[in-house]
Amino acid sequence: MSEDHDLASLDLNFRVSAYDDKAEDNADPATYVRHLTQAWINERAAPDVLRYEQKAVDKLLEKIEEQTAVIDELDSGDDTAMIVSILYQTELERVKFVLRSYLRARISKPRLDEAVFCRVVEDIGDFQLDEDETVVLETGQIYIFRYTTIRVLLQRGQLELI
Repeated sequence: MSEDHDLASLDLNFRVSAYDDKAEDNADPATYVRHLTQAWINERAAPDVLRYEQKAVDKLLEKIEEQTAVIDELDSGDDTAMIVSILYQTELERVKFVLRSYLRARISKPRLDEAVFCRVVEDIGDFQLDEDETVVLETGQIYIFRYTTIRVLLQRGQLELI
């Protein structure tokens, strides 16, 4: 059994920035799953349609095809191979769920003036909320803002929605 085809035992500690187009083309599939999971969370929480994560979607579709071929090979009748096949199928269904959920979230109606919860991903410093109010945004802090106020920061990847 090859580690290249083992979605179930992937290292999930490797983090890709939510909007990093420079990620390696042959990065770990778990990287794309994690990336798309955060994009899905952002998409569900955002009252707007965000940037489409084409690279992550394409890479996951490619990995799904590869994994499906491996599963077909494992369904040869050997008991051990059948157990491994079931594990692969379970993990594959989880990845498909994230992918389908992300795509479904993208077709919802925008509500730009809605309040959203967000977590600061990188220090931003002073941020002008309106003419009279400024707030200091530091890594790890959680806020609730009107979406239109923080839309640019989300697009830059400086914060993520929760």
